[in-house]
Amino acid sequence: MKHCLYILVLLMVSATTVQAQRGGGRGGFSLSNLSSSQKEIPDSLLVADSAALNSKRITAYRLTPLLGEAYVAPLDTNRLNFGNSTLVENKSLAVGYLANLGSPAQTKIFSERKEPRDFIFADPYDYYITTPENAYFYNTKIPYTNVMYTTAGGSTNKEEQLKATMTMNFGKKLNVGGDFDYIYGRGHYKDNGDKLLSYRLFGSYQTDRYEVHAYLSNFNFVNYENGGLANDSTINHPDEYFPEGRPSDTKSYDVRYLASAWNRVRGKQYFLTQRYNLGFTRELEETDEEGNPKEIFVPVSSIIHTIDYEDNRRHFISNSSLIDSAYVVDDNGQRFPRIYGLGAKLDDQTSSWKLKNTIGLSLREGFQDWAKFGLTAFVNFEKRRFKLEPRIEGLSYGEYGRGPYFSVEGLDLNNLPTEKIYDEFSTYVGAEISKRMGSILTYDARGELCMVGSDIGEFRATGNLQTRFKLFKKDATIRANGYIKNVTPAFYMRHNHSRYFWWDNEDFNMIQQIYAGGEVNLESTGTTLSAGVESIQNYIYFDKTGVPNQHSGNLQVVNARLKQDFHFRAFGWENEVCWQLSSNDDVLPLPKLSAYSNMYLAVKLAKVLTVQLGANVYYNTAYYAPYYEPATQQFQIQRDENKVKVGNYPLVNAYVNFHLKQARFFIMAYNLSSKFAEPNYFSLAHYPLNPMVLKMGIAVTFNN
Repeated sequence: MKHCLYILVLLMVSATTVQAQRGGGRGGFSLSNLSSSQKEIPDSLLVADSAALNSKRITAYRLTPLLGEAYVAPLDTNRLNFGNSTLVENKSLAVGYLANLGSPAQTKIFSERKEPRDFIFADPYDYYITTPENAYFYNTKIPYTNVMYTTAGGSTNKEEQLKATMTMNFGKKLNVGGDFDYIYGRGHYKDNGDKLLSYRLFGSYQTDRYEVHAYLSNFNFVNYENGGLANDSTINHPDEYFPEGRPSDTKSYDVRYLASAWNRVRGKQYFLTQRYNLGFTRELEETDEEGNPKEIFVPVSSIIHTIDYEDNRRHFISNSSLIDSAYVVDDNGQRFPRIYGLGAKLDDQTSSWKLKNTIGLSLREGFQDWAKFGLTAFVNFEKRRFKLEPRIEGLSYGEYGRGPYFSVEGLDLNNLPTEKIYDEFSTYVGAEISKRMGSILTYDARGELCMVGSDIGEFRATGNLQTRFKLFKKDATIRANGYIKNVTPAFYMRHNHSRYFWWDNEDFNMIQQIYAGGEVNLESTGTTLSAGVESIQNYIYFDKTGVPNQHSGNLQVVNARLKQDFHFRAFGWENEVCWQLSSNDDVLPLPKLSAYSNMYLAVKLAKVLTVQLGANVYYNTAYYAPYYEPATQQFQIQRDENKVKVGNYPLVNAYVNFHLKQARFFIMAYNLSSKFAEPNYFSLAHYPLNPMVLKMGIAVTFNN
């Protein structure tokens, strides 16, 4: 009730002030009273280690979820560590993936894992999918283009990436541009290649009164599946497996799948957020060249509208029935493939779409000295539809599928259902309070609750608090953050109908999560220290049989992280370590220690060429890492019969980076440690990393 009264009072103040200020009174107005979205965003390229631009010619920023508030997002233009930035390992302190760039991946740091999508088949590709939370927007004074190309390996196992961004302004208000990302990996192992194509067209239009940001994106990812190695000894005990010597062709190693198969995941998204600002113009104490007082628009409140549409499809296919041999069950000594449905061969298909429509009203921070924070209320309408293979009456859908004595007798093959459709609709109400201006204390808190629909009772409450001060004449920051969630399990964790896995988990309870953490950042010493603890009730995981299971007990995860950098003249040494502990390793296995270290020398030659020569190492302790199951595209607990530990291997890469004006290029020996350390370079259970390979790349920025 107090919030409603506060909103009504400020709206009345806004309306009367607009009328009063049309004549233009000159009080001492400060530009610092503008809201954060109206302040000029600092140039995200002008940082100490970025490609030098002599003026603020380009600004890059992202938008907050649902409400579209702009905030600075630095671009990857660093002179140093360019080669490292192209690695999958750079996306997390510790990450498990299928050897190739663009392959399904999952961070091993639990605090970095995101809430699952309803369309869980896209989660393994999260690092390569554009979302409203990670999408860049730009404001440029001159056309800006950045093109990057990387390559690794030989003709039979080459891995390549071509990535480009181009954007330009048409006047001060309108910006348009596009992104393109193409990854093609032939793979070092049999049926281990991938091909990812994604693009985005975006634009923005900003005036004092009206702001709009929009984009349309599309992706088409193809991942060839082999199920992992049939015998890990081909990597870590080659002398035992190959008594006559390991073959030079890694594609000759035996894999789990006896036939070729591949997953295709496609998606498109249309996103638009707009706001209309209500406010007044006010005269400043400054005057223009003709002596007239300058005027500036002061936003008091905003009407916000965001629409977000997603369409996703998944297709898992093989042209040979030999792949069925990878999904065999044992019934009293009789072994046969576990198969659901009537299909003669693997041809799983499913699709979904989601439409989110958000309307909000915001009271802006700082339009007067007494308005110390901003307040926003919003309502969100969400409609979802999913299509699955239907259940056929007369077939068995138990533990063993249709069974070895499957027969079509008694089935009306001319009148079978073609699809099962699930419709869901939810309405959320929420509010956000924030203080983003100033440096002594800033904060934001947001809460939303599903009042009506399929997710009734679902809620999320998040908060962040930050203070900044000077320590040894440099910035020091202390942050605290936390959240409380009560979330409906993702749709495909509740329902999935496919050839090898079939489940309908109507009895799953909501997932309850509580997290509290903090971070201290000391610029004077190059130190960042963070820690957090999370408690989860009803955690859902994919068990050793490959199906989702709900842990009824309470699960705790504790983590502590330290980042320490040292720099002295040409010498640099960057270090990061994370310790984490899961209260139940059978449900949530995690490496207890993950570390990264990067040591280098960086010098400038002839005042224009920067050369960085160094080596880095990634390491995590051994643990029972999850296994990637291609049929569900999820990371599951390992089976008991072939359980193995992954880790305790130093992944060492030696490199040399160059920076010349607006060009960066590198040469790297990836997994150099495979030549001198014990060859146990597995990233996930039964999925090894690539052997030593030479990587090269170049990135050029055109900003004129």
